[in-house]
Amino acid sequence: MAQLAPTNQELLDQSLQQLRNTGQIEYTGEFGAEITTFIPFVFWLKQQSLLAGRRVITYRGMRPYYYFLDDSEFVEKAGNRHWLPPPERDWPSNSSYTAVREPWHRMPDYRGQYRDQGRTFQRPVLFIQNKFTVEFDQGPINFLPLDVLDRLFKSSVGRFDVVYSRPRALRDEAGYTLDENSDCTYPDLNLARRYPEVLVLEDWCEKQSLPYNLTKLQMLAKSRLFVTVQGGGAHLLACFGDSLLLLLHKEGFEFPHAYSNGPYKYLADPPPLLLLAQNHEQLHQGVRLIEAVWIENDQIKVAGNFAPVLKALRL
Repeated sequence: MAQLAPTNQELLDQSLQQLRNTGQIEYTGEFGAEITTFIPFVFWLKQQSLLAGRRVITYRGMRPYYYFLDDSEFVEKAGNRHWLPPPERDWPSNSSYTAVREPWHRMPDYRGQYRDQGRTFQRPVLFIQNKFTVEFDQGPINFLPLDVLDRLFKSSVGRFDVVYSRPRALRDEAGYTLDENSDCTYPDLNLARRYPEVLVLEDWCEKQSLPYNLTKLQMLAKSRLFVTVQGGGAHLLACFGDSLLLLLHKEGFEFPHAYSNGPYKYLADPPPLLLLAQNHEQLHQGVRLIEAVWIENDQIKVAGNFAPVLKALRL
């Protein structure tokens, strides 16, 4: 008879017992699952006063995500990230694709922590995050095409301060540990650089010698409007509520649960207004909606005639 997988309660009990026995809890895996399942658990441990005299071990560059830990409670480790199958993960609710809000999901307030830090902006911030990597052993699937990017840049410059990011554009000395993905050549950065008003996050960090993860959190904390694509990097944007998040999802195990009932509903309170485009036609509808958005007193405003688009894409 096959052995049943441990329940979340059993995993919780095992994690707490291991923490007591070893004095530490260690994360192994990709960035997305760390954001959606591990950090909320660690923040809960901290709130429960269960980390005094103990240590949380994770990857290089992640200190800003664990700002709530004392220095003695945080340790960086060497080595590369790699995907870890859920049965090998020893903390409760450990999969982004199946997790629902539990008592041990307590998310730190990144907006409150970082919005008054770092670079200032003159206009509301539109944060666009892209990727162009091999996915599902096929090649790039979930990415913002160049015509969409060009339209977003043209229509947004002057209305917003536009930040563009493709995280893997940084060299190896970026100061943080990347996921184990194969990046592909894509001319999106050259397109963004043709717009002097568009700030390319990775260029800015290199030019100013800034710590990447901290700088990114500071910019995200100032944004109420996001455009991105499926993947672990998108999970981070869901941590910033009171916002609108347009997300292109063509393939991936997040649909539908993670978006409708999982982490995208508990990483921020209130969560972002999520608009999900599952093909290029819906993506263009979402871009047209972005063109009709304005931000007033940190609140998203949308022209009334776009109510049908909101209804069609909202998840």
